[in-house]
Amino acid sequence: MEIGEKKAEITETLHIPVLRRKWQILVLQIASTVSLILLLKRMGEIYGLCSEQFIIDNNEETWCPSYEHTRGLMWLDNLNGLMIPDFILGVGQTGTMSLLGPLALCAFATFSIERFWASSQELQTRIKNVSAALLGAWVIIPFLFAWTIATFKHGLHFPWNSNDSMNHIGDLFNPLGLVMELVFLGVVFAPVLIGLIGIWGLSKRSISWVVGYYIIVIAFHAVLTFEPIVSEVDVGLRALPTQIGEGTMFGGLVSPLASTLLGIAILMLLFMESGMAAIGHMEYAASLPEESKRDPEYIRQFNNVVNSHLIQLIVVVSLVGITTALALAFDDLMISIVGILEGTQWTGQVKESLELQMTYGKVISAGLFIASVAGLRFIVPWQTVSGYVESGIARLRSD
Repeated sequence: MEIGEKKAEITETLHIPVLRRKWQILVLQIASTVSLILLLKRMGEIYGLCSEQFIIDNNEETWCPSYEHTRGLMWLDNLNGLMIPDFILGVGQTGTMSLLGPLALCAFATFSIERFWASSQELQTRIKNVSAALLGAWVIIPFLFAWTIATFKHGLHFPWNSNDSMNHIGDLFNPLGLVMELVFLGVVFAPVLIGLIGIWGLSKRSISWVVGYYIIVIAFHAVLTFEPIVSEVDVGLRALPTQIGEGTMFGGLVSPLASTLLGIAILMLLFMESGMAAIGHMEYAASLPEESKRDPEYIRQFNNVVNSHLIQLIVVVSLVGITTALALAFDDLMISIVGILEGTQWTGQVKESLELQMTYGKVISAGLFIASVAGLRFIVPWQTVSGYVESGIARLRSD
């Protein structure tokens, strides 16, 4: 029995290869990966549709700059055809099925990039040289082959000509077709690829880039669907409703639209926090002296910290969701309190006012909530309260 315990102590170290197999680190990385994929799905459902008027004026397959990849690829297919097979691109499929092929491609690309980074410098240089040579051969060889064949048929001529059979310049730009397909694919799946590289390749910068990318997409969609902009230039995007709506979910706390947008925010937070946590813990372990990485006391403390972080992650994300929902419903809460105290008809009229249901009304409500909570810090000892909560959690774990 003692031999088995000693062997366990020896095998459990704080080296990166060992930490990558620890269940706590894997849970953080898997949680970050799942939230990233769900975030992609939710973004497509909300921002991936063209406006109804745009579809009426055109058709279902007409391209608009929505956050959805198959429309652009079908438009490209109608022009010149596609080089990548449809089942990999998700063309001709709808919903979740259209995401499976590109997601598999992202997973394969992530594994390949990680293996490339892990290889020696000599092998990396060799791979770069071979890739450049293959790309050059793809550009030059079909061009020279077509020019040579046409020379035997029509005699010596320049490769540019008004006669299509003697015009071969287009062969030089064949790789651009693949580039365009990757561009349309990358607009939607670039954050997934970079995010997977960040999670499993241990890059905080990549995770931060993904969050910034999604925020920019949301901001651009908001600007391009803003009514004064649409009245001048309508690119066909479907605008979100300007009215948040009445709270009908979670006990009347949030409306369906607010719940959808809140879900995106929580997924983004969970992706960033869990991914950053996994990388941060491994960075800490890597910075320890070599003898400390095998010290049982350091290993025990590391496990305690990671376990506590898992609990805190769930608690913090839940509190953020509840607090944000309260912030959005703060106007209704205040008016309801006044109505209970006063009982006047004025409160009902104000509560049903259009301004409070508009998006900017909810923004003002959230701002008032933040100001109120910020003021409470001078009254409520939040650090003492959080200390009681943490000590209670510690006692539950010890029991």
